[in-house]
Amino acid sequence: MQAITQDGTKLHLVEQGKGDPVLWLQGLNAPAAAWAAQLAHFSQTHRSLAPDARGVGQSESPPGPYTTRQLAEDAVAVLDACGVERAHVVGLSLGGAVAQELALAHPDRVRSLALLATFAAQEPRSRALLKAWRTLYPLTTTSEELREAWEQQAYAWLFTDRFWRGEAGIRAALRFARAQPMQPTAGFLGQVDAALMHDARDRLGALDTAALVIHGALDQLSALANGEELARLIRGAELLVLPDVGHAVNLEAQRPVNAALRKLWNRVP
Repeated sequence: MQAITQDGTKLHLVEQGKGDPVLWLQGLNAPAAAWAAQLAHFSQTHRSLAPDARGVGQSESPPGPYTTRQLAEDAVAVLDACGVERAHVVGLSLGGAVAQELALAHPDRVRSLALLATFAAQEPRSRALLKAWRTLYPLTTTSEELREAWEQQAYAWLFTDRFWRGEAGIRAALRFARAQPMQPTAGFLGQVDAALMHDARDRLGALDTAALVIHGALDQLSALANGEELARLIRGAELLVLPDVGHAVNLEAQRPVNAALRKLWNRVP
């Protein structure tokens, strides 16, 4: 399925299951397929809408810079294309920043808000890393060797030492990465720009949406302090900290994440 954004960008969309609609927003460099574990788990009870954000997967990659507000308007286009007025919204990392903007700009479209491994604004260390990635990423498209090196270092940031020690899990993760189309350089740079420019800290207090913040205690890409800040800034937000879990919370901690999401959705009218 496809959605068309305000500026005419075509977005690829995975739609799966039946029931209350859930909009799944992935992070930097990640297509909708990265939600596969959740889409399968909730397929019997919820209608999942998982777009490839502009710049990644099978969606188009117009030149950037992108902004999280723009990506939030893209998410509205996805809801409209699917005939959905209100949805539970789940955002991970950059997708979580987009979810914040969606809830702020269109609170009537958001039934509940789940923010996973994300941030209200970039901290200095992660900002430096993103700027380095922005410079290095174009080189990865020039050879298979550099692409493999990129994927290895990216997954070293995403997952904990414990996950890496489980050979089967990391083999499956790297196999998934190799099966995806290489993200176009314009799309990667546009998404990085969106992450760097996002800052909702002085606006999150205006949210009046049932909210859950889920964060791994060992997250190296978005420090636990970011999750704690989000939970503090969003009135009534619940904070779930997962010990021994890194940035890819939906993969390293599938069971507790899925259970927490279902609990949130069940208590929202």
